[in-house]
Amino acid sequence: MTNSQALAIFCKTPDKGFVKTRLAEDIGDQKALEVYLKLLKITDEKTKTFSASRHLYLTSSVDENLDEMLASLQRHNVFNIDETHVWLQYGEDLGQRMHLAFNHLLENHQSVVLIGCDLPDLNSELIDRAFQMLQSNDLVLGPSCDGGYYLIGIKKNHPELFQQISWSTEKVLTQTIKRARQLSLKFHLLEELRDIDTLDDLISSNLN
Repeated sequence: MTNSQALAIFCKTPDKGFVKTRLAEDIGDQKALEVYLKLLKITDEKTKTFSASRHLYLTSSVDENLDEMLASLQRHNVFNIDETHVWLQYGEDLGQRMHLAFNHLLENHQSVVLIGCDLPDLNSELIDRAFQMLQSNDLVLGPSCDGGYYLIGIKKNHPELFQQISWSTEKVLTQTIKRARQLSLKFHLLEELRDIDTLDDLISSNLN
């Protein structure tokens, strides 16, 4: 890959009581935090070898102080900030935050792939394939088992892809595909993977 490609990673700072809240209902805040830290380290390890620029978009439960967010990551030894561009997430909902991040990165990059930090089976080959598929497609999506998506890649920002979507529901993927068809976008679906949101997800995963 070249510098014309950017990898965006949406991440919450690892604060107890803020991350994996649905999972925490069953296993408690502390164990949910430990699960999230494992997922962060997997995401860090599987994405740091790309020649594409890596951009970490952070949000926190406490404040919008970027230095405090970075300190939280560094305390847990995840993401080498010297090798990563770090930004704050902005927007009223997930769709707007993703749309603004794509706007930001597409100013200086020809293609952008965005992922979260919830995927125990993430691998570098998967991300590489997403960039490859963008060469001949307008949109690439990585479906998740819960009806959402764990990855989205585009070359041109289409705000309609992020508007009036029922975020955090099983409708996200189907609504996004419907919107892509309305926009006459050529799209490619990657393999379906399971992200970790609930106890059932955790039990079904290989996360130890």
